[in-house]
Amino acid sequence: MKDVSTLGFRYRALFPIPLAIITIILANPNISSLITGTILILIGAILRTICLGYLGVKSRDETPNIANLITAGPYRYTRNPVYIANTLIASGLVIFAFGGYGIVITIIITIITISIYIAFYNFFVIPAEEKFLEEKFGESYLKYKSSVPRWLINLKKIPQQGRFRLTPILRTEYWTWMLIISIYTIILIKGKIIKI
Repeated sequence: MKDVSTLGFRYRALFPIPLAIITIILANPNISSLITGTILILIGAILRTICLGYLGVKSRDETPNIANLITAGPYRYTRNPVYIANTLIASGLVIFAFGGYGIVITIIITIITISIYIAFYNFFVIPAEEKFLEEKFGESYLKYKSSVPRWLINLKKIPQQGRFRLTPILRTEYWTWMLIISIYTIILIKGKIIKI
C-alpha cells in the first residue's frame, strides 16, 4: 500500500476543490474584502507562475519528477514557494468571499484555511517530495534542505541552480489562471458586485 504522502502528492491538485465549492456556496463578499482578497490572490498567482517557470512542466506529474535540483528564483528563499503561493491564493479567495460576514468571521475562516493548507502540505505532500529529492540528488539536496527552510524565508546566500523559462508557464499555468478567474467571477456575481 502506498504511504499517505505519496497519495497526497498524487492527488494534490484535487485538494482545493472542496474549499472552492464551499467558498462559492457561502460567498458573501463586500468591496473591502474584494480589494484585500484580490491583492493576496494576485500575489499568490504571480508567485506560483514564477515558481513553475523555474520548475517546468514535470512539476505537474502525479509523482515527484524533476530533472534538476532548483535552488534559484523563489527556491532560493524557501523550499516550497508553490505551496506558499497556493496558500496565499486560497487565503485571498476566503477573504474575498467571506468579507460580508464581518472581519472576525473572515479572520477566523482565513486562519482555519491557512492551517488546513499548511497541515495538508506538511503531512500529505512534502514528505513524498523530500524523499524523492533526497534519493535523486543526495548530498546536494540535503545541503540545500539544511540551508533553506520549508516555509519560512531564507536570507543567507546559497548557490543558485536553475533558470526561469516561459514555455512551461504557457503550457500549464493557463488552467490555474482560468480556474482562479472563474471562481472569482462566480463570487462577484453571487455577491452582486457585478450584475449580469
